[in-house]
Amino acid sequence: MQENEIEISVMNMSDLNEIKDILETEFDDFWNYAVFKSEIENPNSVYFVAKLNNEIIGFIGVLLIIDTAEITNIVIKKSFRGKRYI
Repeated sequence: MQENEIEISVMNMSDLNEIKDILETEFDDFWNYAVFKSEIENPNSVYFVAKLNNEIIGFIGVLLIIDTAEITNIVIKKSFRGKRYI
């Protein structure tokens, strides 16, 4: 992978500490950690992380319902918003 190339992967439990830090610093009303963890463990949900140089810069959550997928949230660190990464 080249420098400044975004890597997208399925979020896993080892990402949770970094995700928690993002949520605590980016939002005034931090999401309940237990609720967020249960969402990740939900078999009908899937979360993806975006990494730049091995740093998580954001994530997206998707809820799978029958034959559709609904985006539940998108979070990008403020310092990376508005950038044009391709």
